[in-house]
Amino acid sequence: MKDSDKLDSFRKILHKVVMVITWIGGFSLILLVLVIFINVIGRYVFRSPLPGAVEVSQLLLVVTVFFAITYTEVRKQHVTFDEVVNRFPNRLRAVILGIMYFFVALYAFTLSWQEGLLAISYCVPRIRVTDVLKIPIAPVMFIISIGALLWGVELLVNSFSPFSSSEKEDIIKQEGIELKNKN
Repeated sequence: MKDSDKLDSFRKILHKVVMVITWIGGFSLILLVLVIFINVIGRYVFRSPLPGAVEVSQLLLVVTVFFAITYTEVRKQHVTFDEVVNRFPNRLRAVILGIMYFFVALYAFTLSWQEGLLAISYCVPRIRVTDVLKIPIAPVMFIISIGALLWGVELLVNSFSPFSSSEKEDIIKQEGIELKNKN
């Protein structure tokens, strides 16, 4: 089995895991919308807002963002400004993109590691909770750590093959990038 086949196999497994957490993030987004809707209706119609709506919204927003960030990377939908890089030959562009992916992956791994340590510190010596509803904060912080870790793994995989053959069509469709054969 060639290295590119191993990388493609790993990427397929990673993308299946990413799809599972993306669905969890999507479900949390639906819950977030419902909480905000119920809070607004309660506040303006019944003159009684939903207790703890702000902290529940904050926690659900974290789940939504950090469980969707990797999916956004898988789909190559992050905001980019690549007017300069697009003018480079394909090989040079691939090298530059690989280096950029690598450094952002280091950032994501550092974020994951530090957030995991912070989450542990929110469990020991006492469990820290939100002010109104007393919801433990550490599980949501672990979600940040997991989301950043998966994001970092996706970025690291992309750093080894920024223009893999299976993704060329997706990049062209989604980003409108023209892949010229300037070697």
